[in-house]
Amino acid sequence: MRVSKMLAAIWLLVVLALAGTLLLERNTLPHRLDTDLFALLPRDQRNPMAEAALRSLAAQGERHLVFMIGNKDPDQATAAARQFQHDIAALPMTSQPLGETLAAISNFYTPYRHNFLAPTDLQALQQSQTDWAQRGLAAAYSPVAGATLAWKDDPFGLYANWLQSLAGANKLRPQEGFLRASANGINYVVLPYTLNGSAFALGLQEQVLGGLESAASKLKSQYPDVQLRRAGVVLFAATAARSAKSEMSTIGVGSTIGVLLLALLVFRGVRPVALAALSVIIGSLVSTTLTLQLFGHIHMLTLVFGTSLVGVAVDYSLLALASGIDNPQPVSARYRKLLPSMLLAVTTMSLGYLGLALTPFPGLAQMAVFAIIGIVGAWLTVMLWFPLLESRGMRPTSLSQWIGGLLQRWPRVYGRRWLWMLALLVLIGAGLSQLKQNDDIRALSGVDPQLLSEQIDIGRVMGLPSPAQLFIVTGATPEQVLRREEAVRSQLAPYIARGQLAGVESVSRWVPSQATQRRNAALLDQQINQRHGLLEGLADNVGLTPAWLQQQRTDAPLLDFETWFKSPAAVASSYLWLGQQRGAKGTQYASMMLLQGLNDRATTAQLAQIKVDGVVWVDKVSEISALMAQYRQLLTQVLIGAYVLAFAVLSLRYRRQTWRIMLPPALATLMTLAVMGAVGAPLQLLSMVTFLLVLGMGMDYGIFLLEHPDDGRVYLAVTLAAICTLLSFGLLALSSTPALHAFGFSTLCGIGFVWLLAPLFRLTQSSGKAHVATDATR
Repeated sequence: MRVSKMLAAIWLLVVLALAGTLLLERNTLPHRLDTDLFALLPRDQRNPMAEAALRSLAAQGERHLVFMIGNKDPDQATAAARQFQHDIAALPMTSQPLGETLAAISNFYTPYRHNFLAPTDLQALQQSQTDWAQRGLAAAYSPVAGATLAWKDDPFGLYANWLQSLAGANKLRPQEGFLRASANGINYVVLPYTLNGSAFALGLQEQVLGGLESAASKLKSQYPDVQLRRAGVVLFAATAARSAKSEMSTIGVGSTIGVLLLALLVFRGVRPVALAALSVIIGSLVSTTLTLQLFGHIHMLTLVFGTSLVGVAVDYSLLALASGIDNPQPVSARYRKLLPSMLLAVTTMSLGYLGLALTPFPGLAQMAVFAIIGIVGAWLTVMLWFPLLESRGMRPTSLSQWIGGLLQRWPRVYGRRWLWMLALLVLIGAGLSQLKQNDDIRALSGVDPQLLSEQIDIGRVMGLPSPAQLFIVTGATPEQVLRREEAVRSQLAPYIARGQLAGVESVSRWVPSQATQRRNAALLDQQINQRHGLLEGLADNVGLTPAWLQQQRTDAPLLDFETWFKSPAAVASSYLWLGQQRGAKGTQYASMMLLQGLNDRATTAQLAQIKVDGVVWVDKVSEISALMAQYRQLLTQVLIGAYVLAFAVLSLRYRRQTWRIMLPPALATLMTLAVMGAVGAPLQLLSMVTFLLVLGMGMDYGIFLLEHPDDGRVYLAVTLAAICTLLSFGLLALSSTPALHAFGFSTLCGIGFVWLLAPLFRLTQSSGKAHVATDATR
């Protein structure tokens, strides 16, 4: 007992030290939670340029909100927009003023205007078929002449056309203080806003979502024919948080109440539940702190994967507690008797997870470390603290006696009873033949369909680019990046002409390369300034002085990238510029090009084949889906390896009886896959996480039943562990989030099947002791 108390005290000091470390670092924890799926890739398989691009897009879009209010009558749409603006004025959002920005952009570009040409004007100058004198006169006497500059400063409207081309496929037009667009006979007023804070701040989310819902309801009552469309990261985040909170209050509270009620009925007290929860909490605390210390950060998927600790760790505490029911043995003697099976269970489970660390993926290595530390931490808590916290055993209850007595009535598989396996294998084969794989990341998202529909409508009406597919352009200098962008745009031009793309958003549209500026200026000078009598005729007809002629023939300065980047003109597209980035070829400048109107896979596949020096195609959805597939395949290999390794280790003790431990989780996994195939549920990454949980718990059940054959208390512990896992994770099958539903459904089937199968292959009390003893001495 003195040694036990000393070890318990040492473990207490370790836990307190780790808890103190986590407490001291609590302010940095949000920044050390990694949600980037690309961080799970090995360094040599990651594209730092793509990661920087995605971070830039996320930073650009996180705080933006767009509201689109439409009606067939533009006046009705305007009145509704003003009412909506008034109703949301108190929310933590700032309206984006555009009038001053547009004027500032026009003024900035004016000195360089002779170097800029819209695509249509460039083509007209190259073909030399336009009557420029007639075009100049028409512009001079046009009622809208001078909308951008006075006619004398832009006699052919070239600068006005270029400014208009900056809008690209964006269909928004400023009018009467609002941005307007139209589609399918509906006139829309577009209201852009910026969120005053992070889109992922829970308090801000609920405030914004609640205020917008109230304003939308009021708008609908006052203007029933008006359409309201909303888009913004905060809306999706707030809706997801509200859904998660609702599910936690139903599924989470329901499972907690179920576990507590079961414990009260079985143990007639909350002390056993508190002890079981203590082991899980300590295991989670130790694994989280040490993982952060070893890796410097912890990935979101690691925490999701770590939830399997609850199902595994609770086995040890429940076995220890159930063994004390109606047991006259001293507590220390009882735990010494449990030590061999408990030590073997934690060793085989840790070795199974160790296989994850042997893969080349850093994410899997982190998951392995997290799981192993957590399991060992929970096991040490049970073995070192429980003997001291359990001053006495527990008295049996009618429910505990009834559950324990089920073991005696549970059938065993022997003799001709093996024939049922043939029928089971046929059913499994039929289900597996229907099983499909789906690694598409979109299948795991729980996006609100109404919000998604509204965002798609806004993107279609406004002509917004998609952040899912893009080009990364690199170069030794900004000028080289701009030239390479222009080369890509020239290859994309046929797709735009055929309607496969609506446009391309790029930095080079806003600041053409100096090579392009020189070409434009030379072409303008050749086709207009040097043509005999063209400008002189215009000057005579309109009554301009010779100074005007000299001004038109004066070379304009070239706009360099640094001047543009510091100007108001760069505000709208600066997020496309990634600056200096370190890549495979060293430090280079980089930018990204976003595509507008890309909506079919055939065109996407064709765009991926475009080859330009320094240009890389990035398909975010496909890459993440491919990453999920790689992880699923690796976890499949790890799972098979875990079975082989566990079988080898367990054979050292159980010899010919090892199959009795390993067959139940293997059959349960195959049966779960068959059920998934039968109901049309696809095989995904989270399913493989479930099957590791099934293996771990199935081995625990098998070891406990083989070490303590026909012991009703052990079967009670196995049953309680299964019920706790089913209540904790199986109820996630009711979740509306596809990822949680998939994880919950496979857990419900897998753990349920392994609990049913494990007692079928047990030995009798006498034969079990004889076999284990004989095999252990061989």
